[in-house]
Amino acid sequence: MRADESKEREFGRFGILLAALVLFLLAIPFTGPEGAGRWILRIGSSFVLVASVYAASNNRWHLGIAIALAAPALGSQTDVDWFGDRSAMLMRMSLGAALLFYISTLVLLALVKQHRISIDTILGGINVYLLFAIGFAYLHGLVEFSQAGSYQQQGESLSVVFGQDHGGEGLNTFFYFSVITLTTLGYGDISPLSPIARTLCSVEAVVGQLYVAIFIARLVALQASGGGRS
Repeated sequence: MRADESKEREFGRFGILLAALVLFLLAIPFTGPEGAGRWILRIGSSFVLVASVYAASNNRWHLGIAIALAAPALGSQTDVDWFGDRSAMLMRMSLGAALLFYISTLVLLALVKQHRISIDTILGGINVYLLFAIGFAYLHGLVEFSQAGSYQQQGESLSVVFGQDHGGEGLNTFFYFSVITLTTLGYGDISPLSPIARTLCSVEAVVGQLYVAIFIARLVALQASGGGRS
């Protein structure tokens, strides 16, 4: 009974996290620097942060680290000018990326420990891929807004293209760039220029390819060993 209850709780955490990630990704095109678009971005990202913390709630040490990463990021979502607009943006991106990669690591460890294919195996695998995509999007944004001109679109620095919009269109564009890099699709409309940006893109492309190959191999191994039976 305890094992069954544990599986149900795990399924709940993975399911809620996936719902938060999907809703956030669907909301990104409607975000912007002002008005409703600004709050869509803040509410959506806050929902992802909270769901990520909940995904770590099965272990108090994991939960404590997740809260420590999420709390300042959530605080910077408010209109209170605690850190300054630019500092708050950089804090959201850096801590958000740290939390997402931390949670993706926890989900990966949970998947490795499973001995059969189940719904939570599939949900967890999807969660990790989406967490990678959003986490790297934050890192790309962090690099560009820390060192303007690290990325170029149609001959112009992305910082020039965005102007003062560090959150709305910026996140939308960096998520798009992150996805085409993670999947190695590479349309070529956005180019990394600085050494840090190029290194980050190389790492993301390698992670994207290795993750898909290893995850599929894991599913095949479980199926072949009889772990696919429910």
